Amino acid sequence: NDHDTLLMVSQKGIAYGLHAYKIPTAGRAARGVPIPSVLPVNTDDVITSILPVAEFTDDEYCVLATEKGWIKKTPLAAFGHLTSRGLIIASLEDGDRLRWCEKCTDNEDILVGSRLGMATRYEAAKLRPTGRTSRGVRSMRLKEGDTVADVSILKQSGVEDEESEFVLAVTSNGYGKRIRTDEFRTTSRGGVGVIAMKFRAGRNEKDEISCLRIVKEDDEVLSTTARGVIVRQKAADIPIQGRIATGVLVQKVDADKGDRISSVSVVPKSMIDDEES
Repeated sequence: NDHDTLLMVSQKGIAYGLHAYKIPTAGRAARGVPIPSVLPVNTDDVITSILPVAEFTDDEYCVLATEKGWIKKTPLAAFGHLTSRGLIIASLEDGDRLRWCEKCTDNEDILVGSRLGMATRYEAAKLRPTGRTSRGVRSMRLKEGDTVADVSILKQSGVEDEESEFVLAVTSNGYGKRIRTDEFRTTSRGGVGVIAMKFRAGRNEKDEISCLRIVKEDDEVLSTTARGVIVRQKAADIPIQGRIATGVLVQKVDADKGDRISSVSVVPKSMIDDEES
């Protein structure tokens, strides 16, 4: 909606607010305008999340998470006076980056996955709200050398339509699968979690989780490699497997030459319908 506020979050923990109508409208193939032309983002900073917000309320929260495993939940109302000049929204330790910004309510769960294939799920209501400048708490216990790979919001266990959601797991070497959400039981925050993906051994390949995101049966998945190869496919075409399975090849990646899956995006059915109309 043109009257929504776009909450743009940078890797250094700074949030910017921009009305949607201030961003120029362009065609699907257009490059768009550089972000520094509409926001005062430093050259050494990067926008990592963009969240459309229609109303800044107290019963809806902004969940922020970092690569090194810190997470916090702040009421959206705390960002009600956000402007394009920017505001610090999280304190980060040296070397950490703020990567995820998601909307949630206390009736939803949070799923956090690590690059080494572990995942933990807990109730959003159990995550205590904190102030705008706090660092937050530990989202999960990471093994040495591990970092957070993805953070998603999903329906609570037992609610209607929960079975229509799946956890999409894709690795940097191009293997993927869908996992039923009920395979991730709700636990306490800060634990090691459970195995979400087993990696294929052989040829000294080093693989890791690139995406652990919620998809629905009628969504589409857009995966991009570091060399710019893009593949779009139906989520329903990716098989459903258990947590321990290694997945199937969803996109060919020349790992021997340094290529890898760099990003995975979910295209909701509503956007697919708009493209077809």
